[in-house]
Amino acid sequence: MKTLSHLLLRLPVCTAALMFGFSGHATSQEPKLADLVKLIEVQQQQINTLRTQLETTVSKANQTASTVEESMAKPSFLDSISIGGAAEVEMTSTEAFSGAESSDIALATVEAFIDAQPHEYLGTHVQFIYEDDGTETISLDEATFTLGNVEKNPFYLIGGKWALPFGGAFDTSMSSDPLTKSLGETKEAALLLGATKDGATLEGYIYNGDSQKSGGGDNIDQFGINAGYGFETNSVAYNVGLGYINNIGDSDGVTSGLAGNATAINNYRGGAEVHADAAFGGFVVRGNYMTTVLSFETGELAFNGQGAKPSAWSVEGAYTMPILGKETTFAGTVQGTKEALALGLPELRVGGAVTVGIVDHFAITGEYLHDTDYDTSDGGTGNSGHTATLKLAADF
Repeated sequence: MKTLSHLLLRLPVCTAALMFGFSGHATSQEPKLADLVKLIEVQQQQINTLRTQLETTVSKANQTASTVEESMAKPSFLDSISIGGAAEVEMTSTEAFSGAESSDIALATVEAFIDAQPHEYLGTHVQFIYEDDGTETISLDEATFTLGNVEKNPFYLIGGKWALPFGGAFDTSMSSDPLTKSLGETKEAALLLGATKDGATLEGYIYNGDSQKSGGGDNIDQFGINAGYGFETNSVAYNVGLGYINNIGDSDGVTSGLAGNATAINNYRGGAEVHADAAFGGFVVRGNYMTTVLSFETGELAFNGQGAKPSAWSVEGAYTMPILGKETTFAGTVQGTKEALALGLPELRVGGAVTVGIVDHFAITGEYLHDTDYDTSDGGTGNSGHTATLKLAADF
């Protein structure tokens, strides 16, 4: 464009020179000098017009390029969206306490979630789940918003439906969930206010649970607190926490055990728990204990002819190492419960698992669990049973 502009500017001069060069041989029929000057002036005006148009075009092109660069540099809302999930197929062989044997292949779990960060102080999470529970339905498992930015301010607010922080995250390297999760996981719609600073976390939450006091109405009168501390160095990372919930009857496992009594209990029974984990090298060690603070009444949840006071504990260790270029995890666990017969839980569980990452986002787990039922004097069978599982899991 610069070369073209220079040529346009020089055109009148060249034209004048040519005209002047021929002027020595002009005849009476050739244009006079005044006419040539006038012609040059007209051409100069035309060139000025062309130059103005060229400069305008160049300016618009530069503005368009600048706008495109700014648009590309500005983050898009789509960049804040994360979509993921998992699908698990399990082959199982089971011997129940009654001695009955069974085997099956099942699409055990399918999960899909959408996370978004529409603002630096606002995050959202929505998760759907399908589980092989005989209903063949897809349900809304979790839906939450988090208001806050702990990198700039220690306080945050969480609202929606999710697994409340009673019992920790129930992390495991096994294929099956720990017995503590079967006893204490509580998924409810709630509001939680929390704060975190230098590894310490304190949270309090309120909700209206599935279980209710007899004649007490359907009110927001359930609550819980959670406290934890985590620390990480170059070689060791650990977390410890404890929690309290004023109505353990709202946990999924206990609500199922209460059955029709869930909406007609005389008093709420609180629950308390403590959990910890540590990671060093390729090792991970986890422990969890939870218990009902006061016994249920016999007509609500019974054990051996009296009101039950269910509790559960779990200890797990795992080690991860590469074998033939594949990340391989060996895990072992010992778990147990007390007075949890009515909840369908074993008194003792011992098990082990091996997980091999075949390719990125796909792993195979082999697991064996040996369960021991409560004694006949407690109302159980006194027998043992086992479950062998081969799980193929893909996540995205």
